[in-house]
Amino acid sequence: MKSAPRLSFARVSQAYGDEVAALLRKAQGRLHEAVASFVEEFHQGLTQASPGGTILGCLNSEELASVRRKQAEHWDMLLSPTLTPEVHYERALHVGRVHEMVGVDLPSLIDGYGLYHQSMHAALAGCGLDVGEQKRLAEALRQRLSLDTEARLVSHSSVEAETVATLIAVSKAIREASHLSDLLHGAIGALSTLDGILACVFSRPDAQGLLQIEAFGGEAGREYADAMQRHQAPLVNTSVDTVSGKGPAGRAWQTAEIQIADTYGADAHLRPWQADGIRLGFRSTAALPLLDDDGQSFAVMAVYSRWPGFFRAPQRQLLLRHVQQVLSHAVLRCEQGLVIPADLRRKYRQRVEEGAVRMLYQPIIDLRNGQVHHVEALARIESAQGELIMPGDFLPALGKAGLLSLFQAGLEQICRDRRAWLDMGLDIPVAINLPPDGLTQDAYRDILFETLSRWDLPPTHVMLEILETQDPADTLKRDARIAEFQRCGIQITQDDLGSGHSSLLRMHRVPFDAVKIDQGLVRNALEKPMRALEFIHHLTALAHAFDIPVTVEGLENEGLIEAVAILGADRGQGYGFAQPMPGEQLYAWRRDFEAAINIRQPRTALGALASCLLWDRQLTALSGWPDMVETFVRTPCTLRNYLDRLDPPAPQLVALLERNRACAVQGAKSSMYRRTRQELITRLSRDWVDNGRAGY
Repeated sequence: MKSAPRLSFARVSQAYGDEVAALLRKAQGRLHEAVASFVEEFHQGLTQASPGGTILGCLNSEELASVRRKQAEHWDMLLSPTLTPEVHYERALHVGRVHEMVGVDLPSLIDGYGLYHQSMHAALAGCGLDVGEQKRLAEALRQRLSLDTEARLVSHSSVEAETVATLIAVSKAIREASHLSDLLHGAIGALSTLDGILACVFSRPDAQGLLQIEAFGGEAGREYADAMQRHQAPLVNTSVDTVSGKGPAGRAWQTAEIQIADTYGADAHLRPWQADGIRLGFRSTAALPLLDDDGQSFAVMAVYSRWPGFFRAPQRQLLLRHVQQVLSHAVLRCEQGLVIPADLRRKYRQRVEEGAVRMLYQPIIDLRNGQVHHVEALARIESAQGELIMPGDFLPALGKAGLLSLFQAGLEQICRDRRAWLDMGLDIPVAINLPPDGLTQDAYRDILFETLSRWDLPPTHVMLEILETQDPADTLKRDARIAEFQRCGIQITQDDLGSGHSSLLRMHRVPFDAVKIDQGLVRNALEKPMRALEFIHHLTALAHAFDIPVTVEGLENEGLIEAVAILGADRGQGYGFAQPMPGEQLYAWRRDFEAAINIRQPRTALGALASCLLWDRQLTALSGWPDMVETFVRTPCTLRNYLDRLDPPAPQLVALLERNRACAVQGAKSSMYRRTRQELITRLSRDWVDNGRAGY
């Protein structure tokens, strides 16, 4: 809270001092007697007015008695003979801030000033002062009321300015964050600094529909989140049919509208959480549903205040709507990942900072010669119990600082392992994943070169894999950093090609040295094999058109390995070759490894499907040369090699292939050729789907 501006009190000096003090002492008995009627009249007027009636409705009987008592104390202060302007102004600022916290608006403030003036003027009659003295004291009290009102107006402006500053701070934090963890930390941290707010809690639903707290602000927010994690209070349910789904947060999720509870302790729907909330000082709460582009809730931000009725003030309603809008867009923009409870997020970050990072290595195989081309370093976090935690579980919990620490710890381990391999005569390049920010943050470059230099390792045997879900704000700096790395001999690989339209555009705009096809396409090969192979074939051809080698991830069996090799992929990675392994196991694995890939002699139905696809593309390319088509059709094909090797034989498939080849002489657009080709695809796809999990 900013300190109030200091004023000169010369203009109201006649409202204080010895002369006025003497008059007040002389009239004190009558003025003091008027306080009870003033307080009663003040509260009757406030009850009938709006929002005054709403404010009083937020208070219990004990609190209402306290308000009456404080109102009487303020009356007595205004009439105190010993009051100075400095003390008066400071007290009025405080009272004004309290009124702002509970939502007293300016019209109510002006009405209150009028009632004070009217009541004091009436009390002066018959107070034992002569006409001149009454006139002198009335003017002094008018000046005191004027200063009192001025201080309250200053408090109003101050609170309004603080609200605007908070709105700006929240927007700035959102604008500057590139990771969900940093986004929530910055936005919630900014919102939690607003005077009157005790806690902020961000939640998303898990698979059971329970809102898991993933981030919080304020010490009270931490204690509240801990209480829920310890099951002292139930997690909010997104279902309206449950008791824990009827509170403001549950209703906000269900209605997609902001929900406010003015009196935390008196709201029956908040009963499951009231014991902890009241202990922490919660007096009111607002729940903001974060909405997707279709207007559906996907998260809830709950905000708690120490003041009743806090969220009814117009400027705070505006703040809530602004936070709801900008935070919804920002969270959707980020890669959200799994729902990770706040305590688990904290543990993951702590383990990274403690250096509990373990690097495993998965070989990438050259599909043309069956040799190891390089290995990819894959980060894991080791839990306190020794369990290895997968990246998909912990990466969403790390912000900018956590990802940098992970990169630094991982690179240190890679250099240590690579030095050990060299000592054993094993010289294999290593690829390490670089966060998108790594191309625009100098810290990643500095750590990379410093660590390689310290371990006396050349950068030429390091490869960086980049997964960008969107272009950075500074694409020029990104491109300059890629060029800097490449000049040093570091190769840059685009990860997850085909995972979105933007990845194709990025391959066109950025000079990558290699690309990796998203393993999500490969997973589809079990359910829709031909469709998956079509995608892989087209993406491979597209990359090769830019003279970029292609690696296919997710090759978990012989069929997948065989198919992508036939379709022209350069390298492969997956459990079909090797699972990720510790660095100390790589030498022995490499010594015993061999891969026999013969694209002319497929041994699986998926490999045969890939051959069928490739043969059809070649036939189509020859459509303008009929003589060449006939020669091509009569040449023994890879698919026939597969059928000849089947045990037991498949004479029906052989006969179908022969009919298809006979029809192919008429060209790739021949209806009989297309029909028999589809029959072949259907038969081979069924064989693969029925037996694909075994890799046949």
